Amino acid sequence: MQGTITEKTFFQYLKCANWIYFDTHTDQARPHVPLMQQLQDQGLIHEMQRDLISDKEDLAEVTAEDPDEAFRQTLEFMREGRQSIYRGTLIDKHWVGNPDLLERVEGRSGLGDYYYVAADIKHTRQVRDDHMFQGCFYAELLERVQGTKPVQGYVITPDNVVHDYLIEDFEAQYSLNLGEIEKIVAGKRPAHFVTSGCKQSPWFKECLTESESCNDLSLLNRVWRDEVRRLAGAGVKTVSELAVKSVPELEALVPNVNPSRLETMRDQAIAIHDHRHIIRADIELPEASIELFFDIEADPLRDFIYLFGVYEVTDKGEQYYQFFAETPEQEGAMWQEFITFIEGRIDAPIYHYGWYEQDVIRHFSAKFGISEIAREALHRNMIDILSVIRPAIIFPLYFYSLKDIATYIGFNWRSKDASGANSVVWFEEWLKKKSPKLLKKIVEYNEDDVIATYKLQRWVREHAGL
Repeated sequence: MQGTITEKTFFQYLKCANWIYFDTHTDQARPHVPLMQQLQDQGLIHEMQRDLISDKEDLAEVTAEDPDEAFRQTLEFMREGRQSIYRGTLIDKHWVGNPDLLERVEGRSGLGDYYYVAADIKHTRQVRDDHMFQGCFYAELLERVQGTKPVQGYVITPDNVVHDYLIEDFEAQYSLNLGEIEKIVAGKRPAHFVTSGCKQSPWFKECLTESESCNDLSLLNRVWRDEVRRLAGAGVKTVSELAVKSVPELEALVPNVNPSRLETMRDQAIAIHDHRHIIRADIELPEASIELFFDIEADPLRDFIYLFGVYEVTDKGEQYYQFFAETPEQEGAMWQEFITFIEGRIDAPIYHYGWYEQDVIRHFSAKFGISEIAREALHRNMIDILSVIRPAIIFPLYFYSLKDIATYIGFNWRSKDASGANSVVWFEEWLKKKSPKLLKKIVEYNEDDVIATYKLQRWVREHAGL
């Protein structure tokens, strides 16, 4: 429904405010992929959600698909005083809330000697800002529906751990965000600012095209809105204008921005303007007879790590290894195979891209155990190539994902639609069909990721190595 505000609107607002504008004020439709929506919302598939709440004694499930009918069912369950209501719907005018769970607690409300609080089930183990803004939205809707506003919001993790937070701690920022959202829904076009968050929007191409057409400063990688505002206030409003400024000139124009930060932004502008990379510092990478390049594939909708991929490079040649789990019950065996592999290569540097691989290693070490020799090898040898190149190389790119940078240096994935999100969709489809062709596509995507990491490491050695 156009003009409707839901809990998902807060995620969209934090990622790209124009997402809301285009959804509300553009007739052009965008494809609706439920799995993608669940990924963006950090939810779990319904069968996993049901498993998590299966021990609840008085559980009512709202089954209606139509929002108005779902709201009617939810109200009926609330008036009956059911202990837990799964997949409820709360509506007030153009606000529609869909909390995963409503729980009855003692207290006074228009319903009687009880009221309801809301909880969402997320695949993350950390509570994010958008989760808490969603909780504030549920609390306000519940106040309108039952006459009592909950004091706390809740997030349930895949481990069935319940995180709580105080609604009042986030209400001020929530109200500001909601006010801006209401203006956008009413027709106000938000200030243009492209970020990596825009990539999650179905309107990303529109956002990027607009930024490029006006040579906007938000094209600079990881630039802050306040930095753009200060530069624009000093008369530097485009990438081209920034590229021709000297650092002393910029220091005089914007003295309240750190000089080293000004130099970084200026160099980014030069790189984009001139379509060339800039080497700012030499990079020293370890020399070794065996090098490993590592990438993990996961299905967050099931809280399930299903593939560890390693590309091994030696003097004798190169080989890809896969460690695969068909079910969550096989994760432990997959992990032990991987650990045994690492124990046979304790001196090999292990390159990966970004923080995720190290986070999974810590989680699996705690969950399944790890030998001391493997623990030491992983701790000593893991190298995040992204953190190595960030301070040393500026690419003529708006975003620094592996796909962005590897494509720039000439590497191409075999699948034209290769992406982390699509790999989850492929895996979910494979679980249903068990198609060998689909599994091959999934494994090839992982293999391309680790080969891309290898190609990037070699490129860094060639262009920025000592």
